[in-house]
Amino acid sequence: RREAGRDTSDLTAPPPPPPPPEPSSAAGAEAVRQAEREGLTLVTSSNSNSGYRGVTFKQGSKKYELTVRFGGRQNSLGRFATAEQAALFYARREAGRDTSDLTAPPPPPPPPEP
Repeated sequence: RREAGRDTSDLTAPPPPPPPPEPSSAAGAEAVRQAEREGLTLVTSSNSNSGYRGVTFKQGSKKYELTVRFGGRQNSLGRFATAEQAALFYARREAGRDTSDLTAPPPPPPPPEP
């Protein structure tokens, strides 16, 4: 659709997600690489002070807290040294993967069929 000489057809489309922020440290960069190895996407958010969905920096503890809403309540899933580690935990949780050990490698792929 055109209006006053400009295309307005994309005004109803949701905006694209913001680009991921630069890793905050070497540990953060490693969390980003681990997400890529696992085929996960770290979900970004422009509404968060960390740049990642559900992850906020806590001044008092100097850590990043991951909170999600379930059961009608906000629930803390833990505090992490970097925003990327918290975002990796969130991505693993959303993918239904084991979140008991943040540093655990992903499960091996199934063996090829004969």
